[in-house]
Amino acid sequence: MTRSPECPRPPRSPAGRAARRALRSARLFALALTSATCAPPVQGGSVVVSSGAVERLGMLCRWGRGGGEQGDLCPRDGGAARPARVRRITGPADALSGPLAAGRPGDYVLENDEIAVVVDQPGPGAGLAESGGNLIDAADARARRDELGQIVTRLGAPPRQVIYRDITTGGSEDGAAWIEARGEVRGRDLAGGALSVTTRYTLRPRDRAVMITTSLRNDGDRPVEALDLGDVVHWGAAEHVAPGMAPGLRGEHEAPYLAGVGAGVAYALAPVDGAAVRARSGEGFSDVTFARQAALPPGGRAAYQRILAIAPRGDALAVATELFFLGGGAPGGVALELVDGRGAPLPPLAGKATLTPIAEDGAAPPAAALDLWLRTGDGAPLAAEAPPGLYLVGFEGSGRRALGGARIRIRAGEFAPARLTLSGAGRLYLGVREGGASAPAADPDPLGPLAPAKVSLFDAATGKALSPPRLALLGELDAALPPGRVRVVASHGPEYALAEATVDIADGGTSRLDLTLERVVDTSGYIACDLRQHTARSADAGVSSAARLVWNAAEGVECAVASEHNLASDLQRDVAALRLESRLRMLPGVELTSGRSGAGLGSLGVFPLGREAAAPREGALRWVDETASEILREVRALPGERVVQVSRQHGGGSPLHGSGAPRAAPDQGPSLLAQIVGDGADAVEVWTGRDAAARDRALEELWALLRASHPVTPTATSDSHGLHGAEAGYPRTYVAVADDDPGRLDVADLVAGLRRRRDVVITNGPFVTMRLGDTRQGGVASPRRGSRGGPLSLSIRVERAPWVDARELHVLVGGVASGAPIPLEGARTTPAGALLDEIAIPIVLGAGGGRRPPRPDARAGAARGDRGPGQSAHGAISVAEDTFVVAIVRGRRPLEPVLAGDPGEILPFAMTAPLWIDADGDGRSLGRAAAP
Repeated sequence: MTRSPECPRPPRSPAGRAARRALRSARLFALALTSATCAPPVQGGSVVVSSGAVERLGMLCRWGRGGGEQGDLCPRDGGAARPARVRRITGPADALSGPLAAGRPGDYVLENDEIAVVVDQPGPGAGLAESGGNLIDAADARARRDELGQIVTRLGAPPRQVIYRDITTGGSEDGAAWIEARGEVRGRDLAGGALSVTTRYTLRPRDRAVMITTSLRNDGDRPVEALDLGDVVHWGAAEHVAPGMAPGLRGEHEAPYLAGVGAGVAYALAPVDGAAVRARSGEGFSDVTFARQAALPPGGRAAYQRILAIAPRGDALAVATELFFLGGGAPGGVALELVDGRGAPLPPLAGKATLTPIAEDGAAPPAAALDLWLRTGDGAPLAAEAPPGLYLVGFEGSGRRALGGARIRIRAGEFAPARLTLSGAGRLYLGVREGGASAPAADPDPLGPLAPAKVSLFDAATGKALSPPRLALLGELDAALPPGRVRVVASHGPEYALAEATVDIADGGTSRLDLTLERVVDTSGYIACDLRQHTARSADAGVSSAARLVWNAAEGVECAVASEHNLASDLQRDVAALRLESRLRMLPGVELTSGRSGAGLGSLGVFPLGREAAAPREGALRWVDETASEILREVRALPGERVVQVSRQHGGGSPLHGSGAPRAAPDQGPSLLAQIVGDGADAVEVWTGRDAAARDRALEELWALLRASHPVTPTATSDSHGLHGAEAGYPRTYVAVADDDPGRLDVADLVAGLRRRRDVVITNGPFVTMRLGDTRQGGVASPRRGSRGGPLSLSIRVERAPWVDARELHVLVGGVASGAPIPLEGARTTPAGALLDEIAIPIVLGAGGGRRPPRPDARAGAARGDRGPGQSAHGAISVAEDTFVVAIVRGRRPLEPVLAGDPGEILPFAMTAPLWIDADGDGRSLGRAAAP
């Protein structure tokens, strides 16, 4: 073990003492010491430490860590820290950087020599916040790169936001600086009283944590009961984790703190009283409660405190070290030495080093303990601070893994060396091209058009994924892999067959593989759209615009809407910069989410926006405290034509969707939805991401709408806030257009398709279309007017790539199953290689309803002479009154290996738009008029 002179502790500040007293509670202290959280590494980060023993010791001094003795290597004037300070942003140099940085001129920066945070000015808020006064950016003071979305004060259950009206700033003699935001929760939104609220953000010299104190006073004449006090955290690019929980938190949980781990910085949110926090988490957010069921009589007061700690690296070990230090501990450190099988030193490698705590003296390890992990980079030494303890150190990355663990003991003020022998590594050079395209050039033009494909790599023996899916941007991928047999799978969305092969990777060798992707599913006349997705401009997403666009193209999405929260966004210029114009068309849009507009219904998507519709934050589209009907009237008053899509909230979303609005009772949802559709909404999002249960509930609401003569277009969106596990285009909406080439897309035609023709297919895999005579889905068929003496045949075509399963066809009439599911067998293979079923069902006008048993001559009945190989006829559907028909396809085999996760969430599903039937021949059906 290398002994180091110990550095002096910085002076203890009152806020620091309060935080440390709180974090000394046994629960948090033990977890900070032994468990912290672990999460998969996020690409693009590295450990920022100095090389060599002397510089590593200096790192302890620079960050204000170490023991109580003065050493020669530590500056003797290290105690003279500059005071913390507050200033307004006047230009880019004052703000923080990074794709998530939201600070703008007029916002407030609170910083010391260690960290910096930004609180936005009064007025319209960022992201899902209804006002300024919230913390929107946070970073290490040296790197100044923000990866946090926002922290929004939240009171009550259901949650209500504070509307902050003014901000003051100041400082104190001990060098602390503060920002104080004052506002209220509107009385009409809070039954029983009116609350005035003050939130103060305090930062002291050298502290790496901001103290956040929120004080409330009941200014009403009635008591306020059952008030939950907390925050909603939108984690941005940081993966949210908690002790004892898997990365990417979901559902209800309790923990001593929550953390978010980004690529170059990490965050921890913890109460100062040592109690556990209760939280509900979903994709990109946590709804955190610090105190429950608070009661305030008239004139009564309450307050709650929490700290936001900001670690200087993006890994779980950095979080654990910060919390350990806040708890009064003196950390040590670990220094890794990596060698190959012959003992020769290896250069620093990008990867993940794990530190698993080892229980001593027969004690059981903490129940909530998870391995600590350190992000390593290929350009930085492998060393970092760590809480003292006994650990087993491992490593994996850059195609290598440790052949055995190193057992080390870390002591305060000391660095423990850990020598690890790593396996060998080989390389894979993969070429991917599309069938019919020219072979890739030997030296692809880096400025040429991108042709991205998705590549998944698996251990051929175990089937385990070797890494998250990767991109072959220019038709090429260069990957370092461990020796062994590797299954390589290239994909490009559900219209393409998989291209795959197994390849042997040799230690020190290079393997070359070429794969060809073939488009097999015929979707001519339809363009594949994802009508709601997010980038880092939404506070609850952490994906850069470039990454979002490239992954859209890789997943076969041809048209997408930039739908940031309450912020208009147009990414088409970025599409051009990436030279993706021939593959992807981005529409400028906005997702309006707020106050009374939610009313238990979620949000409104509006697209496409033009220059006249500036960002709502700038005031062109009002959204705070407006109802959906008011927003609809304002949208329709804008010049031009645009789609308004209702995105339902079925749980799992940020609690700020519809915050401040009375939560609708379950039986009120359909009536509220009908009101919005009646007021002019064009489309209802019935399928969002992977939530199949919510989809089924939304479909029941759709049937009710249609039966009540509210014609509307059903849509499906990914609502993606990430990349993996919430892939763009799964699900997607195919929209019928005159020209389905993304590079030539007529946006006005797309809008007309969604608003008037309503000819769409929603799917995550199979492609299903339907027609009755000459009328396709979305239209109105009038059998009496068009009949020539015999029944019409409902023709349904189901096509899918071989990797996409489709087992059952369900035909619904008026939202009710017309009979037993029809088995699908892929009876015919198309020349392109897709599996195809074609079903013919006679439609008979008469009394009763539903599907009749097939007659003995059904195979030659109404569709006689019209069926070819792979076609089949089924019992007739009897229609007695105006109604609608929908075709639904279901599969039983998950969409692996393209998607991974809960098998129940990735089962194939597809649905046509309704096809309205005018049974009485008056040219209308359930509020929808037949085309002239």
